[in-house]
Amino acid sequence: MSVHFMTSSPDALLREFNRRIVQEEAWGKAEGWMLKGDTSYQHSEDVSDIGAMLVPSVDAGTLTFELHADGGKGIPPDVVKLYYTRLVETFLRWMDVRFDEVRLN
Repeated sequence: MSVHFMTSSPDALLREFNRRIVQEEAWGKAEGWMLKGDTSYQHSEDVSDIGAMLVPSVDAGTLTFELHADGGKGIPPDVVKLYYTRLVETFLRWMDVRFDEVRLN
């Protein structure tokens, strides 16, 4: 499963997400998200031991996030729900004017 944010500026949307993760101010902060290097994201509510992480990719008009686990481990449904629910919630809450549509598949 993947989450796709349709936007004319996918790179800018990804930079905005990163900025909101590290900002100090509470208002507008992407709460619970942790940036791992500059290539993946973890969420603080994830208590699984599978090393789940969201990995972004940018294509023309689309910012996509896919959920991966360390060593190709299976990802339990509750972890999938946590990551994708929190991701969509964060983008709708703080960056809804920066994308036109969100798709899950």
